[in-house]
Amino acid sequence: MTFTVNQLFNSYKGMTKRNVLLFFKDKTTLLFSMMAPIIVFFLYIVFLKNAYLDGLKEAVKDLNDVIDIKDVESITNAWLLAGVLGTSAITVSLNSLQVMVKDKEVKIDYDYNSSPIPSIVIILAYFTGAFINTFIITGSILTLGLILLNIIGNLYLSFTAIVLLYLVTVLGAASSTIIMMVIVSFFKRSSALGAFSGIVSAAIGFIIGAYIPLSSLSDEIQGILSLVPGSHIACLYRNILMDGLMNHINSGLNGIGGGAFNNIINDAFALNLNMFSYKTTTTFMSIYSSSSIVVALGINVILYKQTLKR
Repeated sequence: MTFTVNQLFNSYKGMTKRNVLLFFKDKTTLLFSMMAPIIVFFLYIVFLKNAYLDGLKEAVKDLNDVIDIKDVESITNAWLLAGVLGTSAITVSLNSLQVMVKDKEVKIDYDYNSSPIPSIVIILAYFTGAFINTFIITGSILTLGLILLNIIGNLYLSFTAIVLLYLVTVLGAASSTIIMMVIVSFFKRSSALGAFSGIVSAAIGFIIGAYIPLSSLSDEIQGILSLVPGSHIACLYRNILMDGLMNHINSGLNGIGGGAFNNIINDAFALNLNMFSYKTTTTFMSIYSSSSIVVALGINVILYKQTLKR
């Protein structure tokens, strides 16, 4: 049986809509997908904020006349928001893909596999559904975070920077979703995936530098963790969120310190990843994250074809 382009699109649209609705109807899954961002926020408020803020205050104590302490606090708040966004993209995409495992459990995938619908359409429907869920939630957190941080301080973000933040959200949602699809394809029980999701929620903040900056770890550990595309996404968020603040503070310094303040912030918050002795740039991080989408898509096609054979 041969499908027309319109029929294929309607099938794809219908499956994608189903996957999106199933996620938002399952309140438990929705809650667990937010666990990692909640953990990051809780640890920051209770343990981390004062530690980093006190360290920065000490570092700039001789420049109190030219650096507003509220700007220093805004830097730590921007780091928090970047960590929350980075973890959200990963955990929401992972939990959104539970529908793939549940379809295996109740044999819905048998119906898909026995139908004449091409496997690539099924893969794209799972991907698009999880991507939409991830973008909606992460984008909402970004919007709320920008509003709150600009109420209590000022991030000095230009319109271009705000657009870039949402583009990074698109990139992060796509990268996290397609990579998580590879991992989820190996699970056959939703209970097992739920346990794995709990482990990821607890560990992902450490992996991408949301709990502590990766620059505080050994070079070897930094190199390994920088292989995770999510680390690059979180770092892109940090660079964009802090760029306006850094420019504002530097203009106030008017050359005092010869760029020492920039070095302090870069070292303290890991604005560049140390990838096996290579200091990544924002361009490299963008390309690396985009490349992970292409590679993971190819792996997903191969894995799904193996599923069809079985």
